[in-house]
Amino acid sequence: MPDNDRERFEQEYKDWIRLMSRDAAFRLAALPPEQRECILKAYEDFKEPGSVFRDLSAEERVKRLAGESISKFIVIETDAIAIFPSICSSIPGAMDFAVAMNRCLFCDGLWFPVISLNSRYISLSSDRVLAFALEHEFEMNRIYQEIFGRQQLIPPEKRLEIMQPAKGSSQTRLTITAEELIEDERIMHRLALTSPLLPKPYAELAMLHYIEANLTRLASCGRESSGAEEQAFGEEIALEFSSWAEFSRRTYELFVREITSNLKDADQGYV
Repeated sequence: MPDNDRERFEQEYKDWIRLMSRDAAFRLAALPPEQRECILKAYEDFKEPGSVFRDLSAEERVKRLAGESISKFIVIETDAIAIFPSICSSIPGAMDFAVAMNRCLFCDGLWFPVISLNSRYISLSSDRVLAFALEHEFEMNRIYQEIFGRQQLIPPEKRLEIMQPAKGSSQTRLTITAEELIEDERIMHRLALTSPLLPKPYAELAMLHYIEANLTRLASCGRESSGAEEQAFGEEIALEFSSWAEFSRRTYELFVREITSNLKDADQGYV
């Protein structure tokens, strides 16, 4: 990315982070004091990327629902909800959130397919809804792999075009009902109001940190590149990712500082 474009992007993203911190503070202000303090502590803890993700606690249930497909992935969990600029709205400050993330990370010369799930989403979802969420992630991964196979990155404006067909395909495959989809939305909105929010770039950084910290144990889960072109593509992605790591850390710290400041204003009735 040219320097001028990067500077503009960084400023726009920091402006968005400040807007989202107001939203996060407003959500916190509506919670009971004990729950609020718990989430504030999580925000502080998450300044250490290694504290964001942990091993999956409901491993047997997830394996039972997902079947053999899950064996191709490293599945982890977090207490956070990932947030990112809305891909469904052009309104400045609009936010989307996700209870699941699906990434294929290039680390130490290998590709690691990773799915993360919000821990409370796992516990609150019925078996059918959780199975649907997992199937959706599998379908997203399949589409991503087709695109990555052409050594292409996915621009934000194309993600909605990918998400909607993947959701439709998963819904058809599992014959999930409209009522179950409504219940899924209800759970996600409830969690978005009562969970720590994590900007997606920082969540991705923390996900890579998890892989790096557990590389000895997870090395057998990594996939070698299919050839020199894919290997070079992975190295290019890793280099680009590394170039944004410090910015992701700084903007997360900005996010937390602004939440604390805005929460004080919210308590005084200014937000």
